[in-house]
Amino acid sequence: MPSKLTHVKGDLFSAPPGSILVHACNTVGSWGGGIAVAFKDRYPSHFEVYKAHCEDHGPETLIGTCLLLPGEVHDVACLFTSRAYGKRKDKPEQILAATKMAVLDLVRQNTGDKGLHACRFNSGKFGVPWEETEQILQELEVTMTVYNPE
Repeated sequence: MPSKLTHVKGDLFSAPPGSILVHACNTVGSWGGGIAVAFKDRYPSHFEVYKAHCEDHGPETLIGTCLLLPGEVHDVACLFTSRAYGKRKDKPEQILAATKMAVLDLVRQNTGDKGLHACRFNSGKFGVPWEETEQILQELEVTMTVYNPE
């Protein structure tokens, strides 16, 4: 079966207007490392909604879900793939299991069938090899453009 993932070199934030930018998040309300910092800088109001959402719900409720935040240019999809970050981040197999559920939640919420554009999520601060996340996306037959920095 051919891949539904398209790999491009470039900046995720240059994705076409009206698309959804996808990234992996922790459930404690911190965008303090990796690409999350760029999301926080570009979308400070989205960060505040994400942070409040984390405070209102808690790790066990959020893990494996997606918070989809509408925006003027791009929507932002926060995939809750790890309960914490740093030394307390979940194990790779837990992150991958949560990724599968969170991506399915994103697809369910994407009722307008907007284009999904992502970084190589989970592979930065969460330390999961990209190939393992990519395999899940292929198994789910998700159509997504994946940006690799130049």
